[in-house]
Amino acid sequence: MPRRRCRRFFSEFPAFPGVVEFTPEELEALRLADIEGLTQVEAAEKMGISQPTFHRILKEARRKASMAIVGGATVNVYGDVFRVFVCSECGYSWKAPFSAEFDRVECPKCGNVLFFEFPRRRRRRGRW
Repeated sequence: MPRRRCRRFFSEFPAFPGVVEFTPEELEALRLADIEGLTQVEAAEKMGISQPTFHRILKEARRKASMAIVGGATVNVYGDVFRVFVCSECGYSWKAPFSAEFDRVECPKCGNVLFFEFPRRRRRRGRW
């Protein structure tokens, strides 16, 4: 049989009258670390950044998420996120907004439907 819960005392919950704004990088860090359960090293490799940078992004994202939950603030996401696609026929590359639906994407140059997403490049020794 478990113990009875102790009585706990709380101070007033702070109210954050305003908007908590997340960057797309912060949301991706939260998703990889907390939802998918990846380690910081694995998640940093997926994002193409170093582990210390990932830790800083994740720490700020968790702080903002706590502010939104405890303080009841409105959540907003700002920043533009694009995917880069390359046509397999003509080699033309273009950007498309991340929020756009990709069930049928055609090449703007040749109209080809077959395409592939451009892979992310990792930065090594100050060069791409």
